[in-house]
Amino acid sequence: MIGFMGISRFNHKNRSATLQRCKNSIRVFGILSFLLFFQVAVPSLPAQKFKLNGEYGLWVQEANGQLEVHWITSAADSGFLTVYNDGERHYHFTTPSAQAHRVAFARNPRAALTLRYGSLMDTPDQHETTIYPDPQRPTATFSNVDSIFVLGDIHGQFDNVVQLLTAAKLIDAQLNWIGSKQHLVVLGDMFDRGHDVTRVLWFLYKLEKSIEQRGGKLHIVLGNHEIMTFCNDLRYLSGKENLIAATHGAGYSEMYHPRRSIIGKWLATKPGLLKIDEVLFAHGGVTPAFANYSIQSFNDSLSAFLNEESLRYLLDDSLSVVKMDSVRHARRLLFFFADNSVFWYRGYVTTDTLQGDLQYVLKKFKSELQVVGHTPVPTITPFYAGNVIAANVVNFVSEMLLLVRSGKKKYQRYRYKMTGEVEPLEIQQ
Repeated sequence: MIGFMGISRFNHKNRSATLQRCKNSIRVFGILSFLLFFQVAVPSLPAQKFKLNGEYGLWVQEANGQLEVHWITSAADSGFLTVYNDGERHYHFTTPSAQAHRVAFARNPRAALTLRYGSLMDTPDQHETTIYPDPQRPTATFSNVDSIFVLGDIHGQFDNVVQLLTAAKLIDAQLNWIGSKQHLVVLGDMFDRGHDVTRVLWFLYKLEKSIEQRGGKLHIVLGNHEIMTFCNDLRYLSGKENLIAATHGAGYSEMYHPRRSIIGKWLATKPGLLKIDEVLFAHGGVTPAFANYSIQSFNDSLSAFLNEESLRYLLDDSLSVVKMDSVRHARRLLFFFADNSVFWYRGYVTTDTLQGDLQYVLKKFKSELQVVGHTPVPTITPFYAGNVIAANVVNFVSEMLLLVRSGKKKYQRYRYKMTGEVEPLEIQQ
């Protein structure tokens, strides 16, 4: 691949230099993003009691051949868990008085299970979550889609997501999909900064099935903050999300382990590149360095890397910990953390001199438009005469992009607001 030419010549010294450059780039971009864009988007911890119960703090994983369900009650209390399969009760457990609870039981990974859990004494603190059969990697190329809604970086803003989708009449009061065959694209960065990441992820996990039942499709495109969480890089983790892990007595990245956690395994099947008709979706953007990948080959590499046990040690300086040779290590660093990687690139939003690069990429992927997140903008904004649309707004998910097919290969572009107001995107030549 173009992006990795010369990688075989890396020695240990160069590997260390590459690692440091990647870390420095991450640090610089993180600091600049915070200082320039996130001043109004990231509130300090509110002086209120956080929601930790139900899906705000639920962690389910497979361990030692069993399914482990970890939940938090609103106060120290006796807990309960009842497990149903096709409406039939299979298990019922009670737990001693505590705030964090854990139950383990045998599970058929091909069966859907309904979990009812919470507090024995506190009636409002009782919840229901469905665990679906182990996920398969989804297709990442689609055609003949009439309308596409696009959410930029969510960063734990559960209430904003619900308000937007409700305003668009896509979900009902029970958070079920009431749209029809629309496609909903989430452009990554569900993790970090905000307080309700765990709730967002369980909501999307369920919504995917709800959308499919009505003929639509949910697409989640992974972003740099998903990769960071998988790699145990938690520098942007919010205080509330950290509190969830601490209450469970677990490391936060363990809650989303790509081979053990139910949500982690589900996320690890998701693509880094998605194409719907003539529209190419990526979190940061696709550069010429990655344009020799196909959609399939890029996502194949992503899936393989995410399922390596060494992933969580990728940013560790010690090769003895990383347990891979310097060439393989450097390749993964560049794939996930290079400035021009699909997950971190900002150039199409921060400069106006990359028309040649953009056209090269669009031609390689037989596309007319790239839709990206990652780099914050005040409002959803087109760039490069409409060949790029930036969808990550400073006030996270206070708007979404709507693409509506108006011809054989053309989409009309709109900015959809939380009030339900719809504005055409003005494209300046």
